[in-house]
Amino acid sequence: MKLLLTTNLIFVLGITISCAQINEQPAYNTLSFELGKTGFIYNLTYDHKFGDKDFGFRFGIGSNLAKYLNAFTIGCGVYYLFGKTSGFFELGGDLYYLKVDEISDDQKGGSFVYPDYSTKTYYAGVNIGYRKYGKRSLFRMGFSPGLIKEGFVPGGYFSIGVTF
Repeated sequence: MKLLLTTNLIFVLGITISCAQINEQPAYNTLSFELGKTGFIYNLTYDHKFGDKDFGFRFGIGSNLAKYLNAFTIGCGVYYLFGKTSGFFELGGDLYYLKVDEISDDQKGGSFVYPDYSTKTYYAGVNIGYRKYGKRSLFRMGFSPGLIKEGFVPGGYFSIGVTF
């Protein structure tokens, strides 16, 4: 797991550094807190939008921190933005590793996670939503349905971040 996290982090930083040398326009880097994707999972997300382009990528890691159904997710995605102002229609795709551990099947707490059973799988999803850049902030919200090997996973997200 540490190898996967380290490899993804090196990949993201390598693309950021190499593309920063090519582009003359400043890039938008964002660190954000995201609620959603596969239920109430709290994600910490790094987002990079190329300054003069309408696309970018993101890397995230998250958990639900519940008592009876623990979820962990890590992965990355790409997106394309439609619009010319600070508000955009966002369309993107993600690939995440999703691990859900059902600790107790006869007790239910406040752990609203899809799927609600133990699994270790890859989660492929799409993002369809709204993105708004502020002076030093980013706001995102939308739908993020996905697929795992067991079937369809509904989803949505809400995100607030700091741009640097």
